[in-house]
Amino acid sequence: MVASLLRLAASPSASIFGIAAPLCGIAVGALLAGKLAKYAGLYHGALVGVGYVLVEAIGLAPAPLEPAGDRLAEGILIIAGDALLLAVAALAGWIAAPRAASSSSSGTGRGR
Repeated sequence: MVASLLRLAASPSASIFGIAAPLCGIAVGALLAGKLAKYAGLYHGALVGVGYVLVEAIGLAPAPLEPAGDRLAEGILIIAGDALLLAVAALAGWIAAPRAASSSSSGTGRGR
């Protein structure tokens, strides 16, 4: 949602903003998913990326890299853009995930 709104706000001639908008939107969504997850932030962040790629495939969200040129170059740009989105989403989810607490029981029983 954030990526689509940022992309619509940009002018058509701003190509670097067109690349940054989906990546920033995915990073924000993956950070939120990783923060809300009790565990497996990387997994939840990657799921945000997969959801975006599916919405992009339907045509409701912008692609990070605009396809241009022949069919081979277009296919490579689509695959590279989707791989970049998935990597950013997984990394952001992993960074935001709460770290597991120590399983040591040395502090139990104190104050009794």
